[in-house]
Amino acid sequence: MPSVSVESMLAAMISDAHLQGLDDPNQHLLVELLDRLNCPRVFLLGDLFHFWWGFPDVVYGDFVPVLAALHRLRRRGTEIAYVPGNHDFELGPFFERLDVQVASRLDLEVGGRRFVLLHGDEADTSVAYRLTRQTLRGGAFSRLMRRLGPARAQKLGHRLAGGSRDHGAAEPSERLIQAQIQLAERELRSADVVVMGHSHAPGVHHLEGGTYVNLGDFVRHHTWLAVTETGLELRQG
Repeated sequence: MPSVSVESMLAAMISDAHLQGLDDPNQHLLVELLDRLNCPRVFLLGDLFHFWWGFPDVVYGDFVPVLAALHRLRRRGTEIAYVPGNHDFELGPFFERLDVQVASRLDLEVGGRRFVLLHGDEADTSVAYRLTRQTLRGGAFSRLMRRLGPARAQKLGHRLAGGSRDHGAAEPSERLIQAQIQLAERELRSADVVVMGHSHAPGVHHLEGGTYVNLGDFVRHHTWLAVTETGLELRQG
């Protein structure tokens, strides 16, 4: 499959692959996409893995294909930035060694347009989600994961994350979709384009203040965003 030329594409944005292991067909599809990308910047907006907890000097064998593809992408000169999601919020030091920038959000300019890049779970203000998020990102849970070690921590994380196939097949919550649109409207007060994932609801929304793009997912829709010299293209596969 031909690559997309650097002249026509300024950046690619991908989220929510929820990769589970070597037998996950989506890992092979994502590797194929990364290997054919030919653009100066790639942004990963969280939940690339169904669960990832970074430990020093640990490379998870289940994800070697996609990690190797990211390494090849960097060697081709592409800048990579990663906004962690709610399934991979503790990336650890490995991605620093890959020379991947990690940030909880990105405010940047691409092709003369001001972008805000988020995972998108920030829009969920429900009590249940806020409590879960606070617990999993707290010190007590971090200490538990360190005591468990890589193998047992990953096992626990996958159990807490649930089945990504079910997650990808379920219809997105209308409440969450609307909450993300409201968050995008607020962010568009100081930006031209807001990009999120998380809800698995792909779409380009032209709002009063600018454009909001939801990347969808790489579980069922296999959608990603190409930022070109002429506009924004939500592509599939």
